[in-house]
Amino acid sequence: MKKKLALSAASILFTLLFAEGALRLLGIGAAGRGSPWFAGGNHPRFLFQPDPESGYTLRPGFRGREIAPGNEFDVEAVIDARGLRDQPHDPRTAPEPCVLTVGDSMTFGEGVPADRSYSAWLERTAGVRIYNAGVPGFSSRQMLARVRRFLPALRPVAVVVTLSPLWDRQRCATPFVYKAGYIVAQGYADRLVLLGGNLYLEETRLPVLGSATAYAKRYSAVMRLALPGAAGAARALLHRSRDAPTTTAADLELTARNLAAAQHLAESFGARFVALLVDDRGEEFRHDRALLETRLRELGVPYLAADEILPGADWPRLRFARDGHWNAAGHEVVGKALAPRLQALLGRR
Repeated sequence: MKKKLALSAASILFTLLFAEGALRLLGIGAAGRGSPWFAGGNHPRFLFQPDPESGYTLRPGFRGREIAPGNEFDVEAVIDARGLRDQPHDPRTAPEPCVLTVGDSMTFGEGVPADRSYSAWLERTAGVRIYNAGVPGFSSRQMLARVRRFLPALRPVAVVVTLSPLWDRQRCATPFVYKAGYIVAQGYADRLVLLGGNLYLEETRLPVLGSATAYAKRYSAVMRLALPGAAGAARALLHRSRDAPTTTAADLELTARNLAAAQHLAESFGARFVALLVDDRGEEFRHDRALLETRLRELGVPYLAADEILPGADWPRLRFARDGHWNAAGHEVVGKALAPRLQALLGRR
């Protein structure tokens, strides 16, 4: 019996070592940049820094690269001294008057060079200087703080706030938070362990065992592949899935109130305001957008919907297939479609 047990143990160990070597040779289950196990996702470490009002913000003077899993994109990300994405400006536009664009990664231009973001296309097409104040992962509450910060500094003539109603509803409930140079979902931030410059999730809250799972994933590609699946299956057995409750108007109230506050703040500085709602990605997105649009009309907040200013657009072609952000073509069509609306808002040709 002892010999059989020893033989079985040796066989299992050999299989695991063989699998580990094969995965490393093939690059499967890697934890570096461009991998699903890199804590920053697309973002380089220290692109962000803590901020007392927003929780985190862009780090002034930072220079690095945005790299998507599978290398779907690899672009430079440069932040200027003010904490804005460093965007080369059209020489035909003067610093004043200017327009401020605020939002999350869509406004930031994740996956595209700074001069190919919709803010850059808007500047070239509308003929007015645009400053890009987008920050990946921001909710409308954080966008409001961003507007509050840059209004007195830049004195824009208009403010454009871009968001997805569904994403913003989720982020208002569970925002991203800063941890060790990265931004992570608040719901599991306390279970992340910094090891070798990367963050690894403890798959259980049990003492000792939780830390052991994080360390196992730090050193083993096999464990990075196997542990999350096993933990997910265990949770599914313990907590049978239930249908998600239908979103109601109350769930979008915080988003609507934040946009109304941003409008009021912009107008107090003499600036015009408009909210841009990004394209829908399914029925749930359309449902949330309809609820938010109804509330914005009640509050008198001007808005535009990307699906309405670009009717019939082939949105899957305008987004990265895996990542989901607008690609260069998407930013171009959004910027060009938004330009005449901005000119009308400003009362200009």
